[in-house]
Amino acid sequence: MNRLVAFPDRATGFVAHRLVEARLARQMSRAELARDLGLTGQAIGYYESGDRRPDMSVLLRMADVLEQPVSFFLRSSQSFDGVRGTRFFRSIGTRSNKVNNALDVKTKWLWEIVGFVSEHIKLPPVNLPDIPAPVNADGYTTDEIDAIATLVRRHWNLGDGPLANVIALFETHGIVVTRFELGSEEIDAFSCWIKQRPYILLGSEKKSASRSRFDAAHELGHLLLHRHVGQEDLEDKKIRDLIESEANMFAGSFLLPKASLLREFYSSRMKHLEGLKERWRVSIQAIAHRAKQIGIIDDHQYILFRKQISFNRWHRNEPLDDVIPMEQPQWLLKCWQLLTERKIVREAGLEDELGFSLDLVVKLFGRGDFKPRSDDPPKGFRVLK
Repeated sequence: MNRLVAFPDRATGFVAHRLVEARLARQMSRAELARDLGLTGQAIGYYESGDRRPDMSVLLRMADVLEQPVSFFLRSSQSFDGVRGTRFFRSIGTRSNKVNNALDVKTKWLWEIVGFVSEHIKLPPVNLPDIPAPVNADGYTTDEIDAIATLVRRHWNLGDGPLANVIALFETHGIVVTRFELGSEEIDAFSCWIKQRPYILLGSEKKSASRSRFDAAHELGHLLLHRHVGQEDLEDKKIRDLIESEANMFAGSFLLPKASLLREFYSSRMKHLEGLKERWRVSIQAIAHRAKQIGIIDDHQYILFRKQISFNRWHRNEPLDDVIPMEQPQWLLKCWQLLTERKIVREAGLEDELGFSLDLVVKLFGRGDFKPRSDDPPKGFRVLK
């Protein structure tokens, strides 16, 4: 398995580990890249180890095939090895090393660009409560997770009502949130800690705002509950299943507090559930599952509900999915606009200054159609003098 380490560069100019990153980000093998470049796999190996440097004609073809500016391959970066925390994926099915490696690279690039931004704009401090590891070897109990979700709401001075915008809430409290194509239909989101700052990366492929909010809350559960879990622990299916279940429970509890749902879930009619979805912006299926979890409906009622879901073919697309607006990350893009407006960053020379294209920066920061309406600095950020 490839690891993201900074290979020793034998000479100035071409940076070998940047070629590795660009190839992994495209989910290409050495042989595939060699074929597209009209070279041998051995030649690619020499370039990636730093034993040889490509001439400019080859470098131009590399930049074209790997969709990077030439300057990307000529600028080194800090090693990511030993900095990244455990990656928690919200996904369905199996994942390949190619997908994992590609996401590692994109996370590294995001971290690099966030680091550049933080040299000029003071990011908000991380404001998350410390959650101890579970005492029981079987993990957290349902009551413990409910208590943790309540603790988070109180820590953030929230009541027990619906949350207006989950992503904006997370960004306010120092979590870096972004949304981009994750490169696999099997992955909805993932999260990790990098140098004491939490990151949540949401897939842009998901079209349901209510499901995406649940994904974000699920990842917050991982960040809070599972900092004690190591990457090697995730090789154990039993541990993976346990922490996924706990993160799901946390998301349901955080988005749908028990006391509130007990008051409002007074009918199991589908129209009532649609109304609850509109109010809480959580999927009908998640609402019903949470109701079963806290004892509002029994197993038999839940089975009948699942049959209704199946009959109506709502497993993927529910009522209101095309009505509830998708929440979008904003802070990093607003910071970038602030940097460009104050001439701290000149987009025309960005490739030479950072080695990244503007298109890549915008994609990693959230989305390309962002048009902020205000010139004011984003809340929680301060431009450094």
